[in-house]
Amino acid sequence: MNLLDVSGLQVFFEVGGQILPVVDRIELTLSHGESFVIVGESGSGKSAFAMSLLGILPQNARIRGTILFQGKNLLELDRKSMRAVRGIGIGYVPQSSSTSLNPVLRIGTQFHHVLQHSVKGEESSSAVTRILQDLGLDESVAHMYPHQLSEGIKGRLLVGLGTCLDPMLIIADEPTKGLDSHTKEGILRIFEHRVTQQGRSLIMITHDLDVAAWLPGRLGIMYAGEIVEWGPATVVLADGPCHPYTLGLLKSLPQREFIPLPGRCVGLLERHTGCRFANRCSRVEAVCKRQHPELCRVCEGHWVRCFHA
Repeated sequence: MNLLDVSGLQVFFEVGGQILPVVDRIELTLSHGESFVIVGESGSGKSAFAMSLLGILPQNARIRGTILFQGKNLLELDRKSMRAVRGIGIGYVPQSSSTSLNPVLRIGTQFHHVLQHSVKGEESSSAVTRILQDLGLDESVAHMYPHQLSEGIKGRLLVGLGTCLDPMLIIADEPTKGLDSHTKEGILRIFEHRVTQQGRSLIMITHDLDVAAWLPGRLGIMYAGEIVEWGPATVVLADGPCHPYTLGLLKSLPQREFIPLPGRCVGLLERHTGCRFANRCSRVEAVCKRQHPELCRVCEGHWVRCFHA
């Protein structure tokens, strides 16, 4: 049995009497010890997808489909049951250390709050020390406040707080955003260890293709609410990217041609019939504006949403 099985997932936001599609027909399976990286621009729907798995969508959100985690449909759980899944079953590593770490509590206290239902007293203090050592940090960090720490250390702490209950699945939303390359590499090594050495599953949300190249497993390219290409990361990034959007992202990298993608992603009110990338695509034809492409199989495990694939 798969650890995670997402089928026909759709997320809508109700704004001003209008129903706006944010995530459209996502299909995803994830096994134990497997990683899946989702790459996309701001507004692509990748964070809304992550929030739907965690059950933390805003009140104006509407959701359809199924999310099976260990065989249980998370969309059928009440709030209390879903809270029991978060932390122990599914761990969450948020994007921003400035809003996710409590500025008035010492780091050790913040870990104790997360661990309070699983360990007590001196056992909790010992657990915090072990977690900090596992993150490559000195135990003295437990006595410090967030403002006394660098962004890199705070990034590591968010990973620790999100995974200290040893969840089977880790969801990380832009955990390396705004960090320098050395700090980013250190945090990615922690995630890599969680997957390859501890057998945990990982869904990583990012706008950075370099992050996807770091982690083993599969890669999904998300655009305007839907997956436009997915497959093994090595295939999508190096051997055979097929979707024009994926190719454009690769060309925009500084170590490649450093050519920015022209235009902008279509807005929530602009998603009409046809390919959602058509307004930015150099290969656009009449059929692209007339019909919406479905995912088609290019080779084993590699799928692309494009008429030219």
